[in-house]
Amino acid sequence: MKKATKQDIQKIAGLAKLKLSESELDKYENEFNDILDYVGKVMECDVDGIEEEHNLENYKDEVMQDDEPVDAGISRDEYLQNATDGRSKNGYVVSSRVVGGEE
Repeated sequence: MKKATKQDIQKIAGLAKLKLSESELDKYENEFNDILDYVGKVMECDVDGIEEEHNLENYKDEVMQDDEPVDAGISRDEYLQNATDGRSKNGYVVSSRVVGGEE
């Protein structure tokens, strides 16, 4: 199995918007590669002849329930007061972008 490089760890950290020091990059590179080694060992296991234990298709429509609004006991105005630095717009809390392109 391919080993993760320090550049791989930097890219993952960037996607998570984390700034890591050089020592943290080294630490996480080692830890990530330990995990990859373990996954590689698991993938070597012979699973031929072992039947699946669970198939979610068998539970279709059995675990679903209707979505119903719940009264949280707090008004919209009270909720929006928790938006830090007045970060609310049109009755919604405004957050930083968490998905998409790299900045």
